[in-house]
Amino acid sequence: MVARSTIGAAELLNLSQPAVSRLLSQLEASLKLTLFDRSSGRLVPTPEALLLYAEVERTFVSVDRIRDMARDIRAADAGSLNIGSFPLLALGFLPGVIRQFNEIHPRIRITLHVQMSPKVEEWAAAQQIDFGFAEFPYQAKVFDRSGFEAEEFCRVPYLLAVPRGHRLAARKIARPADLAGERFISLTTNTVGRLLVDQMFEREGVTRDMVVDCQVMAVVANLISQAVGIGFLDPFTAADYADRNIVSLRFEPAVEMRIGMLHPTHRPLTRIASEFAGLLRSSKRKVLSNFPSLPKSA
Repeated sequence: MVARSTIGAAELLNLSQPAVSRLLSQLEASLKLTLFDRSSGRLVPTPEALLLYAEVERTFVSVDRIRDMARDIRAADAGSLNIGSFPLLALGFLPGVIRQFNEIHPRIRITLHVQMSPKVEEWAAAQQIDFGFAEFPYQAKVFDRSGFEAEEFCRVPYLLAVPRGHRLAARKIARPADLAGERFISLTTNTVGRLLVDQMFEREGVTRDMVVDCQVMAVVANLISQAVGIGFLDPFTAADYADRNIVSLRFEPAVEMRIGMLHPTHRPLTRIASEFAGLLRSSKRKVLSNFPSLPKSA
């Protein structure tokens, strides 16, 4: 159809002319269709041949698209990622990693779902996301929900965050007694971090002036930057707000936070997801390196 003759087709296909003629006859016999009118000594396509050729062209285009898609998948240049995260990482850290990944792979479509940790666990167990991030349950060494596996993404102590110019801003280390009577901004009581911090202050016998409770760590940071009070921040949020009138310092005794990266059990990571996970880990190390007081194991 392209060469307009069996001789031309033979040259294109690197075959002999009789071989091409034989292949055409075999095709007509197997399809039970007359594809060419040979009455004039030339091959003239019949209407049936024109219809069939249009379909064949579409098929070849589809095959080419499959080949192109396979190449893109090998190069991690096409596809999609579904990520679930609790707000702590989703509001600053993850968007930064997504921007870096998008610069490398602009054709990858990424969906970021943001919910509290229990909901992210549900998504992972239901195989609805490629991977997710959630805070470890209170005093738990592992997640107790089936359907996904979890690895420890990081384990780091909270930092004490104060507004610039605060009396504690020049300190390298703060202790519970230093916070007695201080206006304190905290997470809400339904969060793991709030429970751990409250227990620590109760053990130390220190009373704070609790002025604001909020569910999202970024809001805590925003309020501290506006000098409403002081509070604890994770290193990722502290890094996001480092240029926002906030000073972060080491606190002892340490109150640790643990973040897990969740993988659906029966859904192995794609090449794209594995590459994104690698970028996540390197970005995590870069953020944590900004805080020399953090343990090296973080």
